[in-house]
Amino acid sequence: MRVGAFSGLSAMVALLGAAGLGVASSVLAASATRAEPLVADLSKHRVKITTGFVGTEVVLFGATDGEGDVVVVVRGPAERAVVRRKDQIAGIYVNRRQMSFTGVPAFYAVAASGQLDDIVSPAVGARLEIGLEHLRLVAETRAPEEEVDAFRAALLRNKQRQGLYPAAVGKVTFLGSRLFRTEMKFPANVPTGEYEVLVYL
Repeated sequence: MRVGAFSGLSAMVALLGAAGLGVASSVLAASATRAEPLVADLSKHRVKITTGFVGTEVVLFGATDGEGDVVVVVRGPAERAVVRRKDQIAGIYVNRRQMSFTGVPAFYAVAASGQLDDIVSPAVGARLEIGLEHLRLVAETRAPEEEVDAFRAALLRNKQRQGLYPAAVGKVTFLGSRLFRTEMKFPANVPTGEYEVLVYL
């Protein structure tokens, strides 16, 4: 069933790098954004990351007081991204054009308890930025819409190639009718900074 409005919960994950020590931690601070029947937490509140860090998984689990689907969005930290287009000139590839985008999540992933298109309407997806097609990426300079779209698509492809924007929607599993869980996978090349975890019912 498609939902027109979601209730939600937000949490923050911080991956902090210590200069010279190669140590970082993940911290969750959860707070309900509305008085709705949804609670969630992480299996680990602190993850040590050394120089040999190969990625990690954090389990998000929670419960609802009512029926409905659950969607989880993980994003951050925001950064400026430059996309360059190369053309071949005299047998050599050189950068010909470039476009910069602001507020680009360095990492972005979505998990859902069902088919995302069946759960989230296009209007809600656009408002809450659920799904790569709804991610707002703002170009710094004005350009024709088709050119911005081409550079935006290239940016998404680059992030997916790096493993920072998983193309597949993760699975939120219900254990009974109220309890749910999902595994959030952070790759080895994930940057340090603050990560926002949004849970929608």
